[in-house]
Amino acid sequence: MKNQFTRSIPGFMQNGMIQSLKTKASGNSFFLYALELVILFVLVFATVSTFAQAPKTSAPAKAVAESGKLEFVKQQIVYNSGKVYFNWIVKANSDDCLYVIERSTDGNEYEPVGLKEGIGSPLELLYSWVDTKPVSGTAYYRIKQIDNDGKLVSQADTKMVSAPEANPLFIEKGSRMVSTK
Repeated sequence: MKNQFTRSIPGFMQNGMIQSLKTKASGNSFFLYALELVILFVLVFATVSTFAQAPKTSAPAKAVAESGKLEFVKQQIVYNSGKVYFNWIVKANSDDCLYVIERSTDGNEYEPVGLKEGIGSPLELLYSWVDTKPVSGTAYYRIKQIDNDGKLVSQADTKMVSAPEANPLFIEKGSRMVSTK
């Protein structure tokens, strides 16, 4: 058996099989080296990307909480077709919270009339609320931000909206004439 094995080794050498195995092994080691470099690059890139990002803290929310004033990117209130439409855009990186919409007829005594759940997001978010039963005349609306513990974080400036007066023109049914009130 030993003689057959030693005789077959020169047979491999003559056929070039060992040379091809050495070439494949060296090619595979190059492939493994390239793969290791790619993995190393991905790990380094992931680490640098993680540390390069700003830490997710509620610094903007804390700054707002200290001042007690809730600031929005944009806030709009409109009276249209017998309803009050209230829209606001929250700054990026806001925390999870509840937005309580309050209404007043005199600007002093407010009552809660609506509730919206705030979602923490790295993006600016648009929130909407509709008062389907607004008061006649002038009404004042404000938003309060409540954290998940039920504590008041801040409140926005009061917004005023007035229901438009009734149309001064009307049609008299008997004569079908247009008159003013």
